[in-house]
Amino acid sequence: MDDLADESGWAFLGAVGQKITLRSSEFDSRNYGFKKLGDLFRAVSQFETEERPQENGSGRHVYIRWKRRK
Repeated sequence: MDDLADESGWAFLGAVGQKITLRSSEFDSRNYGFKKLGDLFRAVSQFETEERPQENGSGRHVYIRWKRRK
């Protein structure tokens, strides 16, 4: 994820998913009880998620980043 994050630490979930698949082709979020990769990241307390509108206005993209320590 760190390879894909912007200067504020956010990374597009779709790109993170592709990177995970390239590194470990057998990975599947369903093996961990989650239908979607975004659901898995939402459940892990070390990450925060943010939904942003797509540029064309139809749908939303999910971004993730490591939670900042307070």
